Amino acid sequence: MLKLWHILAVWFLTTPVLVWANNHEDESQVPPNEVIADPINAGSVQEIADRIINFLLLLAAPIAVVMTIYAGYLFMTARDNQDQVKKARTTLLYVIIGVIILVLSKAVVSFAVSFLTD
Repeated sequence: MLKLWHILAVWFLTTPVLVWANNHEDESQVPPNEVIADPINAGSVQEIADRIINFLLLLAAPIAVVMTIYAGYLFMTARDNQDQVKKARTTLLYVIIGVIILVLSKAVVSFAVSFLTD
């Protein structure tokens, strides 16, 4: 029964997309000089990559701060509980690794795009 609900939910959610996919009956109804607006206002692949990385940094920075505070809370409340100290250390280590990956990803993408475009 649950599988039926999943199938119905997917069908109801995708039907409007399929119906609106072609809002013109044929190509002759589309005005010939119609210009599709650029929704992201990006002029190059590098700008698109920079915007994606900046968006991910914007999302990840507050998460990193919250997780650092959580690791500090675990350290402060651990007392003699070595399991909690270990959990706090691994949480802090993962936060640091995640931030390093995010910063390096911006550098790698910028380098790769500039290398490929020049």
